[in-house]
Amino acid sequence: MRLPILLLLSMSTCIALAQGNLTVEIILNKPTAGGELKVALCPSKDAYDDEVGCTLRTVKASGNTVSCTFNDLTPGNYAVKVFHDINSNGKLDTSWIGWPQEPYGFSNDAPVNMGPPSFKLAALTVKQGAQTSRISLR
Repeated sequence: MRLPILLLLSMSTCIALAQGNLTVEIILNKPTAGGELKVALCPSKDAYDDEVGCTLRTVKASGNTVSCTFNDLTPGNYAVKVFHDINSNGKLDTSWIGWPQEPYGFSNDAPVNMGPPSFKLAALTVKQGAQTSRISLR
């Protein structure tokens, strides 16, 4: 009976060690504007599309580059989207036709073409250990 318990404990230790950490470095295009950054780390296409199931962070916008770290991630594909909430109203302000009026960006600096890029274009692979991804706001 002890052997299965020891085996289970050693397996759970290995699983815990197999986690990844992702640091997202966000390069601001309006570094003196103040406000905050709204960052969403999304583990799937569905989460990316509606932000349900995404890990959300708010970080003070200060300086030219701001970092946000997500710890203990299960290795796999994730996509990050971020916007610079200059007026700190909690939402991405848009024009009457829906075009963003505040700086925004996506992992892989995925291109925007009449709407946000697909999860596939923005997806990055989180591996075991620590890694960094950069996003330049536009």
